[in-house]
Parts: sequence; structure tokens; C-alpha cells
Amino acid sequence: HKWDGTSKSSTGMVITTKDIDFGQPGQRKKIYKVYITYTSGNATSNVQVYYDVDGGTALNKTFQNGTNFSSNELATANGWQVAELKPTTSSDANNVKSFQLKMSAGGTVPSGFEINDVTIVYRAKGIK
Repeated sequence: HKWDGTSKSSTGMVITTKDIDFGQPGQRKKIYKVYITYTSGNATSNVQVYYDVDGGTALNKTFQNGTNFSSNELATANGWQVAELKPTTSSDANNVKSFQLKMSAGGTVPSGFEINDVTIVYRAKGIK
């Protein structure tokens, strides 16, 4: 295959992170928020974000509506924006050992869509 660096819109985009244990695989954690810095090139992003924990493969847990995020989708962004995502059910993200994110197309993702960084805010819990 030959690399083509030209950006294109896509309906099949899926980005899945590894199962992140934050360097402490046996320690329980509480996930508070996820921040995603992104741009959509001033077009509807059509990027939906889900998560799962502890090696789950369904990746169907949702986030609450919040800053630059509603109906489980990143908002339109002209320039770099930060979306703040909080788990819909906080107990689903409590006492977990690992965390995984999935970003997928809920329609056509514009060619101007880019992700700059993803930050996960968590707290390690004491070992019992």
C-alpha cells in the first residue's frame, strides 16, 4: 500500500485505544472525566465517543452531555476545542482496573476532523 497524506471524509472511522491501566494493573481507580482536544474544520463532527472498563469489549458505555459534547457526539468545532466528557453512570467508572475509549463515525466524519490529545482524569484508590 502507498501512503496518501491527503485528508478525506470517512464513514468508516473507528479509533479504539488500548485497555489503559495507568501503569497499575492491579489497583482500583475512579475515572472522573475525559478531555478531548479536537477540531472538525467547522463541520458537524459526527464522531461518537464510548468507553468500557476492565477489558470489556462492548465499548457501549456513554458520557453525559457537557462542554462541546451532546447526544454522545463531539460538537462542531471551528479551531481547536476541548470536549469535557463525564461518564453517564459514575458507578460504571468506579473501582475499575482499566479503561478503554472508542471514537467512531456516527455519519460522515469531515476531512477537517483532527484529534490533538486525549486526557483522562482519574484517581487511584487504596489497596485493600
